[in-house]
Amino acid sequence: MFIPVSANLIKLSKIFPKDLYVVGGYVRNCLMGIKGGDVDLASDVDIDEIIDILKQNGYKVKIKNSMYNSISISKGSENYEFTSFRKDFYPENGKHCPVKVERTSDIREDAKRRDFTINAIYYNINRDEIVDYYQGVVDAKQRILRCIGSPEEVLNYDGERILRMVRIVGELNLKIEKKTLKQAFLMAKNIGDLSASRKFAELEKIVYCDKRYKEIKSDYMKALMLLNRLGVWQYFGLPFKKVKYKMVKKVDDRILGLFIDIIDTAKPECLETFLEVFLKKQLGFNTKQFQKVFIYISGYYNALRKMKNKEYFFKYFDDVGVIFPLLAKKSKHTMNKYMFFYKYIIRYGLNIRVNDLKINKDDIKTNFPKIDNRSYNRILYHLLSLVFDGKLPNEREALLQEVEKWNF
Repeated sequence: MFIPVSANLIKLSKIFPKDLYVVGGYVRNCLMGIKGGDVDLASDVDIDEIIDILKQNGYKVKIKNSMYNSISISKGSENYEFTSFRKDFYPENGKHCPVKVERTSDIREDAKRRDFTINAIYYNINRDEIVDYYQGVVDAKQRILRCIGSPEEVLNYDGERILRMVRIVGELNLKIEKKTLKQAFLMAKNIGDLSASRKFAELEKIVYCDKRYKEIKSDYMKALMLLNRLGVWQYFGLPFKKVKYKMVKKVDDRILGLFIDIIDTAKPECLETFLEVFLKKQLGFNTKQFQKVFIYISGYYNALRKMKNKEYFFKYFDDVGVIFPLLAKKSKHTMNKYMFFYKYIIRYGLNIRVNDLKINKDDIKTNFPKIDNRSYNRILYHLLSLVFDGKLPNEREALLQEVEKWNF
């Protein structure tokens, strides 16, 4: 059974002192009639044995993880990840990271540490043959996702494997074998042990899982509904097990759509506090990323609450390109109302930003040193309001005179 590989990869296999294998997604995809996928390589060769040989033959090499005996190999436009055969030992939690790794020369042991049968199919490049110890070829043809050996051993100590299971089901539109699904229900709590950034990385892949392969009819909603079935949202720090999916199905920016669905399900008393805790603590967002998402989502909800036009555009003018497409899927009438005013602002060149004013915080500080700097923003927005309403010209002297009237 022949798996198509590039000329570069064939040359690479001849450099290795022992047989070189392609394993994982690329082999699985070829068997399922899907083009592409990451090329992962494995062999009974320690990275220290091969790094210098690779460099001498024109390959670029970078150590990815010395504990895992993992390196990236590249030549031209082709990139591969190589890992020596190994055994992994996990702690009794779901953090995904092995506490101990042992090199092995036994390909069966290397296959045993992998997650699903369809991801443990090896292709021996040197001998042009398939090596399959767990009936992965049969499962690939029957479109079944099944844990290698015991589902308990595969899923008990690695929460990421459950999220990966959900993603693969959506990407390849697979059925989950009963014992595998049952154990996923029992071990979904391990997702709570994952790092915040890892949870978001997998969640983002799930939401867009239908975008990865063109040759197959993928189903991201199947994946999202599986998250609900497994009740995983509680392990994202949310006060419920299921999300009511509505916006995520309608908008192009599915992550923002999902966040709106989560908020609509949670109905928090304070949007900012809820989002800050969820995005920073559970998904690993930094302050800048949180503020960006908050401005988009608050702009969406404030429009639905019919925030006054002037106040609304003072706050969201530069972000309507993201907010309006969300709003259009919820209330086209509301979106059109704000769009009319937005076009009016542009047409007549109205000053809508504090930065449009002819003075700034430094001018206030220089001319009015007794004013507390905590008042600067309030002063500037008041001036902007007067300028916007046509009650004050946007001229430096006129603006400073107006500040002077306030007798600070």
